[in-house]
Amino acid sequence: MTRIDDGTTLADQRIDQDLSDRTLRACRFERCSFEDVDMGELVTRGCVFDDCDLTGVRLNASVHEGSAFLGCSFARTDLFGARFADCKLTGSRFLRARLTGLEVDGGDWSFVALRHHDLSGRSLRGVRLRESDLVGCDLRGADLRGADLTRVRLDEAKIAGADLRGAAIEGVRLAALDLRGVRLDVAQAVAVAVQLGAQVE
Repeated sequence: MTRIDDGTTLADQRIDQDLSDRTLRACRFERCSFEDVDMGELVTRGCVFDDCDLTGVRLNASVHEGSAFLGCSFARTDLFGARFADCKLTGSRFLRARLTGLEVDGGDWSFVALRHHDLSGRSLRGVRLRESDLVGCDLRGADLRGADLTRVRLDEAKIAGADLRGAAIEGVRLAALDLRGVRLDVAQAVAVAVQLGAQVE
C-alpha cells in the first residue's frame, strides 16, 4: 500500500487507508476511488482531487484550503461541519450527501450538482456558482450576496428570505419563485419586474 504523505501523486488507485485527523499538502489524486474511507477531520491544503469517487466517505469536520475537487462524486458523503475555503469544486456532484453545518468561504462551485439539498441559512457569499444545478434546493434565509448565480438552475427551489444583493443573476428566472422576504438590490428588482412583463422607464 502506498503511504499518502505531502506531495503524493496517485492515479487510477483504490485508496482504502484511514486518512482521518491527517494534514495533506500539495497532493494530487486522479481518477482515484476513496469509497467509504474515513477522512474525518482531514485537513487539505492545495490538494487536487480530479474525477475521484468519494462515495460514502466520512469528511465530517474536515477543512480544505485552496484545494480542488474537480468532477468528483460526493454520493452519500458525510460533510457534517466541513469547511471549504477558496476551493474549486467545478463539476462535482452531490447525491444524498450530508451537508449539515457545511461552511463555504468563497471559491468556485461552477457546474456543481446540488439538487434537492438543504442549504437554508447557509452563507454562500461571494461563491461562484455559475451554471450550477440547484433544482429543488432549500435556500431560505441563505446569504448569497455577491455570489455569481449566472444561469443557475433554481426550478422548484425555495429562496424566501434569502439575501441576493450584489449577486449576478443573468439567466435566472427569479420571477417564477416565491420571493417573500428576499433582499434584492435595485438592478435585480428591475430585472425581476421586466421578467414579470413590466415596462421600466
